[in-house]
Amino acid sequence: MRNAICVALLAITLSACGTARVSMPPSSPLLDSHPVKVIAFASGGGVLADAVAVELANRGFTIIDPGTTNSLIARLGLTEVEVAQQIGLSRLKEQGIDAYLTIRAADGYSGVPASASARLTSTHNGQVLGGLTWQNGWGGAEGSPADRVMRSGLSQAAQQIAEGLVKRILR
Repeated sequence: MRNAICVALLAITLSACGTARVSMPPSSPLLDSHPVKVIAFASGGGVLADAVAVELANRGFTIIDPGTTNSLIARLGLTEVEVAQQIGLSRLKEQGIDAYLTIRAADGYSGVPASASARLTSTHNGQVLGGLTWQNGWGGAEGSPADRVMRSGLSQAAQQIAEGLVKRILR
């Protein structure tokens, strides 16, 4: 009887928890598909964007870090608003950049990302090549043993986001 109660409590506890999730809209055919080899990162993504950059570099992409991207944008005389518009994207394409990646993250209570969004935009045609949202797992009260087990660390989050983006790029 005790074992049955323990199993029931464990099942209830685990069903109240959630693992990290990546959400992507369904694929749509691209009007003008092109290979993506060079990705410029927008500023403001913090350590999560840096970790995603490492993961994408490990998968064979050439990464332009946010500092270099900002210098290039300034040299081209573009504003932050213009760089995300077709005129700015075209100027990045002229510099050999295939896509522009924007990542925004919200940190959780322990400095580990709680959620993030990523949008990869083609410099060739302005289309969104891939977009996703990521949410960290949770379990029990913040900081509890169950919560620590269910949450993804920075490197796991970066791997999951990079994997989702690569699936979009290589479709």
